[in-house]
Amino acid sequence: MTETQKRKPTTKREGKSKESRPVRGPAAPPQEEVRRRAYELYLERGEEPGHELEDWTRAERELRGDR
Repeated sequence: MTETQKRKPTTKREGKSKESRPVRGPAAPPQEEVRRRAYELYLERGEEPGHELEDWTRAERELRGDR
C-alpha cells in the first residue's frame, strides 16, 4: 500500500493578491433613515412617480456623506 501525501496548509490563496480584494466603504445608513429621506426627495419632486431607485440611491449617498 502507498501512503497518501498530505498537502501542506497555506496561508494565502493561490492567484489572489490583496489588490484584488474589494475595498469596503463606509457602512450603509439604517434602512429606516434611507426610506425617510427617499420619501422626502419624492415629495420635493412633486410626488412624481418613476424615480424610486434614484431617490433611494441619492438618499443613501447623502446619509453616508458622499454627496
